[in-house]
Amino acid sequence: MSTGFGAAIFDMDGVITRTAQLHAQAWKELFDAFLQERGGAFEPFDARAEYRALVDGKPRIEGVRSFLRSRGIEPGEKEQAALAERKDAIFKRLLGDEGVKTFASTLHLVQELRERGVRTGVVTSSRHGREIVQAAGIEALFDARLDGVDLDALGLKGKPDPDMFLRCAEQLGVPAGRTLVFEDAISGVEAGRRGGFGLVVGVDRGDNAAALRHAGADVVVQDLAALTADGLEAALRQRQDTLAWHIEQEGFDRARERQMESLFAIGNGYMGLRGALDTPPPGAHCDLFIAGVYDRKRADLPYSELEFLTPGRGDDPHAELVPLPSPLRLTLTLEGEPLDFGGPHGRELRRTLDMRQGVLHVEALYETAGGRRTRVRTRRCAALTDPHLLLHEALIETENHWAAVEVRPTLRDTHAAERHPHIEHLEHLVDGELELVRYATRASGVEVCIAARALRTAEGLRRFVSVFTSRDAPDPRAAALAHVGALDWGHFDALFAGHAQAWDGFWEKADIRVPGRPSVAQALRFGAYHLRLPAGDDPRASIPARTFTGRAYEGHIFWDVEVFMLPFFLHTEPERARNLLLYRHRTLEGARRRARALGYRGACFAWESTVTGDDVTPSRIVLRSTGKEIPIFTGRQQIHVTADVAYGVWRYWEATGDEAFLAGPGAEILFETARFWASRVERGERHLHIRGVVGPDEYHHDVDDNAYTNWMARFNLERAAWVADHLHRAGAEAEEWKRVAHELHCPGPGADGVIEQFAGFFALDAYSLADEERFKAPLSRLFDWDRINRMQLIKQADVLMLPFLFPEAFSEAVVAANYRYYEPRTDHGSSLSPAVHAAIAARLELRQDAERYLKQSLWLDLQNGMDNSMLGVHPAAMGGTWQALVFGFLGVRFSADGPQPHARAGARLPAGWEAVEMSLAWRGGRHPLRVERT
Repeated sequence: MSTGFGAAIFDMDGVITRTAQLHAQAWKELFDAFLQERGGAFEPFDARAEYRALVDGKPRIEGVRSFLRSRGIEPGEKEQAALAERKDAIFKRLLGDEGVKTFASTLHLVQELRERGVRTGVVTSSRHGREIVQAAGIEALFDARLDGVDLDALGLKGKPDPDMFLRCAEQLGVPAGRTLVFEDAISGVEAGRRGGFGLVVGVDRGDNAAALRHAGADVVVQDLAALTADGLEAALRQRQDTLAWHIEQEGFDRARERQMESLFAIGNGYMGLRGALDTPPPGAHCDLFIAGVYDRKRADLPYSELEFLTPGRGDDPHAELVPLPSPLRLTLTLEGEPLDFGGPHGRELRRTLDMRQGVLHVEALYETAGGRRTRVRTRRCAALTDPHLLLHEALIETENHWAAVEVRPTLRDTHAAERHPHIEHLEHLVDGELELVRYATRASGVEVCIAARALRTAEGLRRFVSVFTSRDAPDPRAAALAHVGALDWGHFDALFAGHAQAWDGFWEKADIRVPGRPSVAQALRFGAYHLRLPAGDDPRASIPARTFTGRAYEGHIFWDVEVFMLPFFLHTEPERARNLLLYRHRTLEGARRRARALGYRGACFAWESTVTGDDVTPSRIVLRSTGKEIPIFTGRQQIHVTADVAYGVWRYWEATGDEAFLAGPGAEILFETARFWASRVERGERHLHIRGVVGPDEYHHDVDDNAYTNWMARFNLERAAWVADHLHRAGAEAEEWKRVAHELHCPGPGADGVIEQFAGFFALDAYSLADEERFKAPLSRLFDWDRINRMQLIKQADVLMLPFLFPEAFSEAVVAANYRYYEPRTDHGSSLSPAVHAAIAARLELRQDAERYLKQSLWLDLQNGMDNSMLGVHPAAMGGTWQALVFGFLGVRFSADGPQPHARAGARLPAGWEAVEMSLAWRGGRHPLRVERT
């Protein structure tokens, strides 16, 4: 019978052999003698508490150092080595006197696992590991053995580092995620947890269960007789199910810190807060973003990449999303020493995003002079039940000392002028445990007030933080104070619980379950989580290109929303899809202004917009390193966004049947955009044409009859005419829209089935695309923009967007011909591209391509695939991934009966997937969907 795990690694002392007691006795004999020799007040070594906390499981020298530092003694290297040798000699003597005894229950479990094909290993920090195993006569029970001699010979770090366990797993030929670890030492449990092992079992040989669980043990038993292979299998599945709801980071890596801040963000639609540490190190981007709060562009801040500057942007007071100082900053000090990871005291760090409950947990361990260890645990959330509320808690634990830790919360950032140049500081008030800070944006004049109350407890600190702007209330100061003042400390935990319950409601509608594939479920949930963060109840705001997780693209709204993200909301939370379209309706006047400025009628939506609908796309980029200027054509030429918005309106009506929306905002958007297209076309010899545009592939500008743009414009015109007839409005205009749609040249398949991307594309120079040039931010392409414009090289899916959005419009043969032609010519310089290719390849049952592209899109941010996640996550890629799975792999289409998967959906499932489960909203109902492998 096979199991979900392939290997099991057992610690020796205290798990397999009864030698842990001998080690504790040896340490006591050593340290008691040493302390008595030093003179002074004698406090003997505690062979129970101090052994477990300070030396158990560690290499000898590390054990010496750890204990003596806890007593305020800093031994030299020679003294450490001498004490380690003395301990070894004492242990050898005791072992000779006592002999080697084993735990029969452990050996029975080892044998049971081996009978099921599980490979087994033994590890120990003891230098006598091999001779003890040999003396016990149990060598044949283990496929791999590592001891303290190997530790030195291989240069491996001792516990709590996971090196020994990872090397043992490597020797067993099984990945850590499918390997079990059995440990009785706290340091060993920590090593197992840090190493990412599938299940860590703590063996409590004497009232140590709480400490083992605290260190990260998934299961704690007093003896392995309590476990069976079946029980371990069930525990592993439960652990995997739990992990699939969490994103974890172990350790502090300064080079990756900004990426972590993006991934671990929290938000509730009204605001978003990057996942910076509570005590942020230098260089952290610990930003707070509030929906709809924009200001004039700062020329010294980057655009989409750190290398790109966009000076000369004019005086638009709403050009750039405003990053505000984080209101959850803490200053921690121990006798004047700062506890943070910017200095020398940070030892361990674990950041955990609980996606199921929408809570970020951070656990940090600091070690100051004398080996004094202080552990700090915090949790935070942006309340889903109250858009203006942040909850924050910090718990302090002094592990081996009694010194007081000073905890100071602050709303102020002393570097605000440098880090947050859009805001002017108006007021800072501290009144006991109440603190208030007030800002105003310099150009747009939005006032922001943040008020906080703190409650100090024996364990640490709790905070309520309230955020209001002048967009929310005439007097945001009064609103914030009243809001934070009305909150009851007795309800603090209940507010966290209510927030978690609200997330449960979201997951009931949005979760996708992939049984037996926890990493896939985790990545899908990560995408759904980050799509939900910026989606609020305010129809005046939409979802920025990087949501509220970073500064890239200046917080602008693109076609991403309607084409890539909207379908997710249509079939999970349709009311949020409605709000996203109402944003377009509220910015319709800006779209009208843009159309007039371009010389046309109706409304032309901005390629990049904020709160007014006016276009804020830069016309040029200046490279920070060289000063070279690169022209940007998208602002004037990427007009397909206008039809993309209309497409979103129509798909919303299809999915909901919301006649009130269609008759009101929907019709107005469709009619105004149709008027634009009717005036934008040009008469040719036989057809109407759309000239001088940029399609989804942004490497080519000033092109005529881009297939995607023309198809979308025709769709826009046809649907506007249909709605006009449906509502008995705009009769004469509706007839014109029908005529224009009929006469518009929409490139179709040639004799070989391939649709020309735009007029003349087939005549461009060939480009030999090497694999290493793919899936990178298009920096080099932009540097060489003029030459690339003359090549058959594509940034992202363009023609392939048509079968992606209109799957019924093309035969399998035509889709296959276009995929074969355009896929080799695409470098995927946009994060939007892999998901589209995954969907098309899945439809064509090109399994390797489909799965490769799905993986690239699914793990794009978790693996930093574009090397720019530090500037914010990629929500459009997440929405595209959702569509690739639902509409591509599963081939879901909708009928009067609801969603129906493709007849071959079970055969299309990626390798290793046995089933997929979800529910989809359609026409006011919610429909469960399960597809099993066939």
